Amino acid sequence: DPNTYEMMEEEDENVPEVVYDGVEMWAQPKESSTEEYEGPNAYEMMEEEDENVPEVVYDGIEMWEGSTEDYEDPNTYEMMEEEDKVVYDSFGLYDEGGNVVAESMEYDESEEYYESFEGGGGGGRYATFGWRIPGGECTWPGPTMRMSRGKTYGLFVRGSGNEDTVTNIHTHGLHIPGHGNADDVTRTVSGSDVIIYEYHIPTYHMGGTHWYHAHWHHHSEQFVGGGAFGMLIVEDGSNVGTGVDAGVEAFLKNEKIFIASNHEDIYGPFVVNGVEGDLESYDFNSDEWYRLRILTVNLDPNTSSRTISFGDECQAYAIAHDGIFRFEVPARTAQNDFSIGDASRLDVAIRCASDSTISINDETVATIKAGQPSTKSVVPSPFKSSIEGQSWSSTRPDYLADLRDAITYYTYELKLDETNINQQTYSLEKPLCLGHSDVQYGSIYEWELRLSYHPLHLHIYPMQVVSENNECGENHEYGEFYDTITIRNEGMGRSRCKVRIAFVDVGGKTLMQCHLFKHGDQGAMAFFHVVGGPTQPDEPRVHECASGLCDEPVSIPLCSSGESLNT
Repeated sequence: DPNTYEMMEEEDENVPEVVYDGVEMWAQPKESSTEEYEGPNAYEMMEEEDENVPEVVYDGIEMWEGSTEDYEDPNTYEMMEEEDKVVYDSFGLYDEGGNVVAESMEYDESEEYYESFEGGGGGGRYATFGWRIPGGECTWPGPTMRMSRGKTYGLFVRGSGNEDTVTNIHTHGLHIPGHGNADDVTRTVSGSDVIIYEYHIPTYHMGGTHWYHAHWHHHSEQFVGGGAFGMLIVEDGSNVGTGVDAGVEAFLKNEKIFIASNHEDIYGPFVVNGVEGDLESYDFNSDEWYRLRILTVNLDPNTSSRTISFGDECQAYAIAHDGIFRFEVPARTAQNDFSIGDASRLDVAIRCASDSTISINDETVATIKAGQPSTKSVVPSPFKSSIEGQSWSSTRPDYLADLRDAITYYTYELKLDETNINQQTYSLEKPLCLGHSDVQYGSIYEWELRLSYHPLHLHIYPMQVVSENNECGENHEYGEFYDTITIRNEGMGRSRCKVRIAFVDVGGKTLMQCHLFKHGDQGAMAFFHVVGGPTQPDEPRVHECASGLCDEPVSIPLCSSGESLNT
């Protein structure tokens, strides 16, 4: 596989001993620059008789012997110059998705020529697939959505104009229905059709940092890897917690956004907020506390965790995980290094005495410029009474109540692999039956997770870590809630991480998955039902439909009776 350049020796995590170009295996190194493994980024081989492999190769650093100026990287169709948005080879003109735009066209270096194919851009990285608001530009990442507790929203989603591009949208982290006209990942839109997602954010919903992304099965990696994702914030509102004073309120609103993402074909390095070329730069007042909302979006199927580090000039405390405030805010101990898994979010309180940096796995991805001290009348502080070390207690709705001493209804074991969950691959005809039955609404379940490095994401219902012996890895703390569990402990194999879930407030079908996008697309994903709870209406559902039949509800059988629900 020339796109993933799989390794032949599992113990070597960085450089393969051999590479495969789609025709045969090649050992490295070789002496000829046109018939050898090249560079750390491309791992592409040369064989002229293989029509799938170009005559030259670009490894992300330079062109190798025999290079020309009219054909570059066969995986991403990127040009050598950053401003170029299209690529030409001897067979035709391609857009950034690798689709032929025109055949046998003269390669034109003029700026006007490129602009005619850009289709957007803006301040972020160019988005092959992406989201934009009407009149806006398609950027990577997409626009940030903000929602308030106690309000109902209608999100009108229009297709790309291409009938063959089918997609949808998932709000990752919201505690809302996963059926009806809400956050149902079986819904679809294409062409010029417009469908309506109805999101009711209840007053008890905790404010937090979430995100949204395309979630059409078999294409999630392609779409998210092309830029179809963005941050979603539920505003904190009132009644955030006990001990929240004016200083804490000012701190919670004193935010900065950090979205780190890589690419579907080039798995690293990470780019922050879509800024390429130069590093993203944050302007801080020196010694002022900021709330940094962190989201990591990873497309590499071989890694699922990373370390985010702040320079020694800064002081940082964890305040929320996966959009969920800690029970006591902030954490007791300051850190400079934070371990975070795929698709997870982390909110930290951070202040810097002087200029500093932010790194991912020891590679600098952003800078912090610390200016003059703050002159604000209300000084932002994450601490109660602005006294360092004094925490405040977050308000806990029922779905985030402490379950450590609760009586559980059922205990269940889950094992994730690259193509299945509990040896069952994704199906619309067969739900995952937990103990041969559906989940009972209003009950508390304990799951024992055997994940290896696979991140388990559960839609709608957050999971509380109840393993006390670090079996859930360094990404997670005992007693805290998460919507994605990624075990990061070297040499632990398949640990037995225990979590508890309260299936309250929301009923109907929902989904669990491995959140390595490639693995989810390969089948490591499953629906199950929460029966006996409230249901979400199917309508309003479609706003514009050219074909007369759009976004029909999908029925998933129940475990208990074999019957189907349109939920």
